Amino acid sequence: MSVPILDSSAWREFRSKPANTGINETTHLAKIADTTGKLHDCFVKLLPLDGPALLCEAIGWLLARKSDVACPAFGAIVMVPVPELRKYCPLPPKFDGMDSCPAWCSEIVAGKSVRQVHKMVFFISRKNCLRSKDARKIAAFDQWSDLRDRNFGNVIRSSNGGYVAIDHESLLHDLLWVPTGRGFEERSLLVEARNALSVTDFQRFQMDMASAANGHAQALIDAKADLADIIAKIIPAHASAATQMIVQTLDNRAQSGWLSTTLGVIA
Repeated sequence: MSVPILDSSAWREFRSKPANTGINETTHLAKIADTTGKLHDCFVKLLPLDGPALLCEAIGWLLARKSDVACPAFGAIVMVPVPELRKYCPLPPKFDGMDSCPAWCSEIVAGKSVRQVHKMVFFISRKNCLRSKDARKIAAFDQWSDLRDRNFGNVIRSSNGGYVAIDHESLLHDLLWVPTGRGFEERSLLVEARNALSVTDFQRFQMDMASAANGHAQALIDAKADLADIIAKIIPAHASAATQMIVQTLDNRAQSGWLSTTLGVIA
């Protein structure tokens, strides 16, 4: 299933501002209606089409679902009625005069980000996350998709005990972000594992990453039609060339042995 694109009537109700909005000050919680009318409690952030963020979020969600990486069950592009949102929270001046703005919305995952736990137990929570199979799948996915900003605020410890990846805005960093002159500081679970785990445990972490990478080629095949569809809808004037470059980049990084060679381990 491709990414749903919802009109402004789908943005049903402002709920609140999250305690931590991250770097996007438009982030808020809202009720969003899907194509069947079912309501979802979502994180929503406005992402104008003056940069690659919206496309990256959509591609990341599609690829994660195909790669067996835990992610929010519902994700969509929604047109947010800007004047209505202004009634509840201030917005930056660049949104002045806008009737609506595209936004990425994803269903709230029951649980807390690894970063949100009490400071006294963060050390333990961080290690528990890094020792999980989920973290190794997420780390492998991030290396494959060139996602640069996977801090512990973007990993949710769900109520069922697993770990869920959210926020794919920094995906395809060198391909889509660097040409714009903008970029992200590199933060990753791989770096966190190198700093937090023993030499033996870190080597196992890398080997598990390399093993998880074996599924990326098939995930790309399974996602290819949906990728082409959403790229055509978001940037129709450049869809053909962009699709070719994105798929080629992902395909090159999905080749057998690419990640194990990059990490310097034997899978």
